[in-house]
Amino acid sequence: MSVLAQLPPDEVLWIGDAPPGLTQVAPGGVRRLLGQAFSAVVLDLHDGLSADVLGQCAGLVFGGGRLLLRLPPTDAAPLTKQAELAVYPFLPHEVGQRFWARFVRCLAKTDACLPASSFAAPDRCVTPDAEQARVVDQLVAGLSAASPSLWTLIADRGRGKSSALGLALRQVLAVRPWRIAVSAESPAAAQEIFRFATGDPQPPTEGPLRFVEPRQLTAVHDAFDVIVIDEAAQLPVPLLVSITQRHPLARLAFASTGRGYEGTGRGFVLRFLAWAAREGRPLVLLSLARPVRWAPHDPLERFVDHALALDAEPAPFDELLPASSSAGEVTALAEPPVHRLLDRDALANDEQLLRDFFGLLVHAHYRTTPSDLHRMLDAPNLDLHALLLRGRVVAASVVAREGGLSAALCAQLHKGQGRIRGHALPDTLISHAGYVEAGQLQVVRSVRIAVHPALRRRRLAALLVEQIHRFYPQAELFGTVFGATAELVCFRRQLGYELVRIGASRGSRTGEPAAVMLRPVSPRAKALFAALRQDLALNLPLQLALLEADGEVCLDDSLREAVSVHLPALRSLSAEQRHRLIRHYLLGPQPFDALAQVLTDYVSSHQAQLAQRSVREQRLLTARVLLRLPWAQVCRDAAYPTIPAAMRALRPALRALYESVEGPLTQDMG
Repeated sequence: MSVLAQLPPDEVLWIGDAPPGLTQVAPGGVRRLLGQAFSAVVLDLHDGLSADVLGQCAGLVFGGGRLLLRLPPTDAAPLTKQAELAVYPFLPHEVGQRFWARFVRCLAKTDACLPASSFAAPDRCVTPDAEQARVVDQLVAGLSAASPSLWTLIADRGRGKSSALGLALRQVLAVRPWRIAVSAESPAAAQEIFRFATGDPQPPTEGPLRFVEPRQLTAVHDAFDVIVIDEAAQLPVPLLVSITQRHPLARLAFASTGRGYEGTGRGFVLRFLAWAAREGRPLVLLSLARPVRWAPHDPLERFVDHALALDAEPAPFDELLPASSSAGEVTALAEPPVHRLLDRDALANDEQLLRDFFGLLVHAHYRTTPSDLHRMLDAPNLDLHALLLRGRVVAASVVAREGGLSAALCAQLHKGQGRIRGHALPDTLISHAGYVEAGQLQVVRSVRIAVHPALRRRRLAALLVEQIHRFYPQAELFGTVFGATAELVCFRRQLGYELVRIGASRGSRTGEPAAVMLRPVSPRAKALFAALRQDLALNLPLQLALLEADGEVCLDDSLREAVSVHLPALRSLSAEQRHRLIRHYLLGPQPFDALAQVLTDYVSSHQAQLAQRSVREQRLLTARVLLRLPWAQVCRDAAYPTIPAAMRALRPALRALYESVEGPLTQDMG
């Protein structure tokens, strides 16, 4: 290509197979390059369009550079990415083409497309503007002050957040002998801060300024005078809260992308900042509006924002309520909202409706990404429901039709022979809870639900859920999986749902334990529900203890109360029932927490046999099962190199103990 021939090879990034001499990376590896900049990025779309990768690639282009898209023939839409949405029992040809068709329309209308002849190698010199300089001065004053404070810096990508933090730290170090910790999702994600703070992008792990893993910051108390966290929205809110609490005398600076291709920062904005405002430490909010690596109103940024709906917002407040209303008022709606199952063909061609709907999801959820828009438009197992007021979306819900699996497939999943995409509830009820019959039920799962921020606490969410229940008369089981908070658990309970499972680990997006809540309809769904509730009553105390051992913070008292109420009275298990459960765990995919009480009882009653096992097995089972110690300490006590290695060793150690007492296990015993 003539464009690429003008550039040094190290200024060109090729996504996929590149010609000799050029830097290439697979689509899945683009994320690791975030923070770098290239004069030209080439993205091949012959195999399909990944919404997330497109956004990432645009963010890697230096101002004045080029994003080159290698498009397939106009008469052949790419199918590879579509096939990834073909969850059982759907076939690739049943996946929609709406996202691709909309992208092509956006491409045809954009002013970002320029002829190759107009290209000149970009000037890669970055000069901070007055806005960034002002933010740097404010950060320096706050981070070098004698008293603790919390500073937040929120801006879209490319606005110079990382460089502002680095420049501020350089000045702070010049005047204060502070102990400074820089943290992020990974060391690579903090390179830009160190580049501007020290001149070397490689994060040091020693000295007055060092990189510290986020969870290490929760293990020490007041060890640092200054803590800076970049892309804080990528970390769970409870982890950020714990870091803040563990360092009450520190000056903190948390930066986050408000919206972008890696996901929105709404969890950070809506939940962490609301908590921080009550924490007591002075809270200062900063922002950057002007980009520093490209010009304001850059056509490529504008095109990507539109094509991926990164700038989608809820409908304007003044178009929803009477003119006499004002934001924050609780007024009667002028008319009842109307429920509608959205026609996705029409939705993909109706920009206002699409942006209303997706804007609500972006505003309400922790990390909505461009790939969510792709699934929303094209995945054949998803339905989109909305409440409309004056033609605008005031409540939105994405639901998945799941289950109806064959008995043979359910049996495979029950034995741990694979997992199944697109059937989150049946999969977890078979693989984690251990009920093979769950997969054959007709299930409707609530994936996401959101209400317009100006119209909350008017029962709109409840009204939408009730309409969804009526819409699926053949459904045997309604359910949802979400990051557990007391408010959400109580909301679903009011609609006839009840908790049946708490996950063994905190969700990567929310930081809260995953909760599974169900609303059974058919007789066989009700029988399954009753059995699951019995399991929960038996195991919940130990599950909560394990979560607290491993969590960044203790479970909130209100959440502990919400998940513990209305549990059924325990029914005793026979010896044969206990052995059957243990055998299934040892031969199958269930996690330890699903049978925590039965397995703990077994180890506790066979400590004499445990003493005859290897020293490592003794230490592993004693630390995790009997003492319920955190995995990090278990790892040290039992001399495992990593936490995942120790976790993988738990089942074999329990099996070895069981077989030393009961004899060899065979698959047909499970």
